Amino acid sequence: MRPFQAVTLTSLLLALLACGTRTPGTTAGTPRGPREAPDWIDHEELPDGLGAVGIAQPNPMGDKAMQRTVGIADARARLAGKLKVRVQSMFSQLNQQVTTAAADPTRKPVRDDVMNRVVENVTRQLVDQELAGTSLRATWTDPRDGSLYVFLVMTRDATDRALAGAARNQIRHELAQGEQSLAHALDQLDTAVAASR
Repeated sequence: MRPFQAVTLTSLLLALLACGTRTPGTTAGTPRGPREAPDWIDHEELPDGLGAVGIAQPNPMGDKAMQRTVGIADARARLAGKLKVRVQSMFSQLNQQVTTAAADPTRKPVRDDVMNRVVENVTRQLVDQELAGTSLRATWTDPRDGSLYVFLVMTRDATDRALAGAARNQIRHELAQGEQSLAHALDQLDTAVAASR
């Protein structure tokens, strides 16, 4: 056989093999079949609460319970990040209100280090205690790769109550420590919680 014929024959075989492995309706480089994922995977924001999607890859042992635990832990970590942003937003609103009130010569402004300490402590308290109040709204397993998606939700009312309660406790603690500049913050707290949504 001549080298030219061998190359042509090899090229023809490779082309036939490539055509034979393609599923009808797909093109090279696209996944086979649609990924019929639920809408919440790409749109986890909720009008009635705070949601986060966690993802867990299948494990070598095929342990579904472990995969679910990993997915929930991932969702909780993501939800904790969202809670921290919400706490920072609330205290930013609160700090603006307290600073405006501090124009009154009888009140003094809150020091940055005090406000930062309050934000960190409130965030830690919410993450440590309130994430236990979350609920698993939905799960979905991707049929292509076995990844498990979990949708963890904390209702808006529960979030607001937890946020306001943790903030009140921390502000009262700071007041007891002699940080009187936060006294006005308790009066403004509900407005700041509502504005942080």
